[in-house]
Amino acid sequence: MQAEKNILKYILESWATEENPFYSTDEILTWIKHKNEEVNVRIHKIPYAYDGDWHYDPAELGIVNRQRTFFAVRGIHFEGEDGVKEQPIIVQDGIGYLGIIARIIDGTMYFLMQAKIEPGNINNCQISPTIQATRSNFMRAHGGREPAFYSYFANKEKYRIIADQIQSEQSSRFLGKRNRNIVILVDEDIEVPSTHRWMTLGQIKQLMRYDNIVNMDTRSVISCIPFAMRDVNPQELDEIRKLFREEAFFNSMFGRSSGEAITHLYQYMNDYKMLKKYERRLVDLNSLQGWTFENGEYVSPSSSFRIVFCDIEIEDREVRCWQQPLLEAVGRSEFGLLVRISEDNVMEFLVQAKSEVGCFDRIEIAPSVQKEPADEQVSNPVDRLFFERLQEGKGIRFRGLFSEEGGRFYHEENWNTILEIGRDELGELPEGYFWVDFRTLNTLIQFNNCLNIQLRNLISLLEL
Repeated sequence: MQAEKNILKYILESWATEENPFYSTDEILTWIKHKNEEVNVRIHKIPYAYDGDWHYDPAELGIVNRQRTFFAVRGIHFEGEDGVKEQPIIVQDGIGYLGIIARIIDGTMYFLMQAKIEPGNINNCQISPTIQATRSNFMRAHGGREPAFYSYFANKEKYRIIADQIQSEQSSRFLGKRNRNIVILVDEDIEVPSTHRWMTLGQIKQLMRYDNIVNMDTRSVISCIPFAMRDVNPQELDEIRKLFREEAFFNSMFGRSSGEAITHLYQYMNDYKMLKKYERRLVDLNSLQGWTFENGEYVSPSSSFRIVFCDIEIEDREVRCWQQPLLEAVGRSEFGLLVRISEDNVMEFLVQAKSEVGCFDRIEIAPSVQKEPADEQVSNPVDRLFFERLQEGKGIRFRGLFSEEGGRFYHEENWNTILEIGRDELGELPEGYFWVDFRTLNTLIQFNNCLNIQLRNLISLLEL
């Protein structure tokens, strides 16, 4: 048990540490800038109608590559509580690795981060986990090189596991897609290539203050680090308390049991899974109502995305040149997390249970506000209060632009906002909304497929 407590303290001290004797934040930003200048990246859209590796297959009823690897773009027909919906969806079998190596150096915990270019990134190079690899990548289905540092995760039983969960990605775009979010603690010298740098957790969070620098996968993995499920003795708790700038956040992490809140959330989601209408089936991509091919792209006037096709060349990748479809966003989404301080000085977060067409298990816990461009922007009092405060510029704790997954999405960036309101401003909540503390969220995130990617990304932005 003592070792567990020491690990927790190391993590929190790393979170509280923004100074890095190896690389300052300015040096990290310069490193990313130079990587963008040094590496040859050539990405441009091409028409769909070409004789290439990717094509529409009438037997598969969707767009696939000739090797049947990576992923496919299929059509999906969905019938839920809000009616019928048809759209394209990415189908990708297999669970990939989003892995970070941690190491304690001179008494401080550091995380080994990568400068990685994805074809859809709006600024090419972003800070990524140590390893970011699909099953096709690490099984070398494409014939490329084995991803760097893969052997550490393939032999993870040799190391201390800090976090290890299988988590979902965007359920409005993927059909049940999941990745293994894992952090391992290594106690040995590591040869670090020019593509990687050691950073403290606090420094990574500091870098999140810059638009489109820290990628979606890093944010997801960081959100999975467990705090709530470790016991802490009173003496250590007093020492940990001093690391927090806000007593309310400390109380939210360590102050009380989250059992009752978890019970209410699970009861609501279990009732939904059992009683609510949720039917879906894969259908022919070319049969989708309202979707057409126009100017080499697959589009719909009522959708928040379109399908485009790209020719790609990137140096320092396992495979250097390839072609693939990407989903391009039409506008920017708004993801917002409302925060309040309770009467007993506990920071609480407003979440909702949200069902989407591609959910692995029908419904997940989502942020207070999750609006894509094609969605109705104001549908209840939560939305109304959020957008009013946003327009007034009141209560904003954090607001930034962040890229979504650049391996499948083209130049997609969305607003992520943490906004504080008064404790009694909302009154009675709409159905499916819940106030919870950080301990509840951090406990639920230790179980697969509870918190969606949008909420996990917002949680990663929290600061001590």
